[in-house]
Amino acid sequence: MIKNKDPDKFKAKSLIIAAELEMQFIINLNPSKESGQTIIGRLYENFRRLGEALMLIRGRESVGQGQHNDNINELLLLTIKTERPIKVLESLKKTRMDINYNGYIPTIDEINDAISIAKTCFNPILEEIKKELDKLWKEQ
Repeated sequence: MIKNKDPDKFKAKSLIIAAELEMQFIINLNPSKESGQTIIGRLYENFRRLGEALMLIRGRESVGQGQHNDNINELLLLTIKTERPIKVLESLKKTRMDINYNGYIPTIDEINDAISIAKTCFNPILEEIKKELDKLWKEQ
């Protein structure tokens, strides 16, 4: 469920910084059978953080079951150019769900694909969200 609230620029900024810092670390990990679950889970979590930050900037909050879906879906609403379509985040979400709820072990190809998604989509999404945050700071 999504509810309207006052924009929270401080929490949004904190989520953005956390996602950016961790993403810089995660994309440089060596893809292996042992690291795959961690890499994919953390990549997904950093996109989810950006989605939550975007919702907070826009004065929206996802509560209850399905929060993660709402956060990722908020990113899918962005109209920005990326080397890969933003919709590819849905495949990352599915793989992460398979890992968390079905004990799935991703292949090296899936891990490399997830890293590719992060390398091609994260920074353009990050920059767009930072622009929205800057506008909010100027308005208030």
